[in-house]
Amino acid sequence: MNKAIVKFSSVTYAMKAKAVVESNGGKSFIKRSVKKTGKDGCGYSLIVEGNVSKYLNLFDLNRVKYIGYEMVQ
Repeated sequence: MNKAIVKFSSVTYAMKAKAVVESNGGKSFIKRSVKKTGKDGCGYSLIVEGNVSKYLNLFDLNRVKYIGYEMVQ
């Protein structure tokens, strides 16, 4: 199973992404990001489990903007 941390500029985008993941059978958890930089906004992340590339494509298709992502184990 793949797992990634996807960064968002706001909790709103993180919540939208969580809904996209869960409506497509995946698991996800919203967490406040540890580091806070000015360009990243509020700094929320979504921990995604499952087919990460599929969910990233769905974020793009549903216009859910994310800053970046990092694969984790």
